Amino acid sequence: MRKIVLAALAVTLAGFLAVAVSPVKGYAARADVQETGALTLPPPDVQPLTVFDPNYKYLEKGGSYISDLGNQKINIWGETFATVHVDEIGIQLTLERWTGTAWVAVYYGSTTAETDSAYAYQSYIISSVQKGYYYRAKSLHWIKKGDTYEGGTRYSSSILIPL
Repeated sequence: MRKIVLAALAVTLAGFLAVAVSPVKGYAARADVQETGALTLPPPDVQPLTVFDPNYKYLEKGGSYISDLGNQKINIWGETFATVHVDEIGIQLTLERWTGTAWVAVYYGSTTAETDSAYAYQSYIISSVQKGYYYRAKSLHWIKKGDTYEGGTRYSSSILIPL
C-alpha cells in the first residue's frame, strides 16, 4: 500500500513540475513591440491582483475578468465579496479599449446590487468588438452596511482581438 501511495505521489509531483516549467503563452506583451494582428502597441501592464484598502472591514475582495469568445465577441464578468452579509453589495462592469495612448470606455454594464448578501456577480457578452485592439474589463465594487460605505475599482488583464 505504501508503494502505491508513493508511486501516486511521484506521478502527481512529476505532472505538476511538467506544467510548472512549461512555457505558457500569456496575454501580456512587451509594451514597445507591436504584436501581429494589433493596430497599436500593447497597453502598459496593470496589477489585477491588487487588494482593496486593508482598513476596510466589510469589502473583502473583488475582481473583473475578460475572455475572447471568437467572432468579435467578448465575455466580461466580475464578482464582489464581503466578509459578512451586508445591507447592500454591488458591482458595475465597463469594457474598455486601448487606443494606443489611453483606455476608453466602449460599453457600460448596468449596476448589479444585492441586498442582505455577501456576494454579487455580473456577466455580459459583448458581440461587436473591433478587431486589432486590446480590451479589458473595469469593475467598480462596493458594500453598504449601516452608515459604512466601502468601495474600489479593479481591472482585468488585457486581451488582443487580432485582425
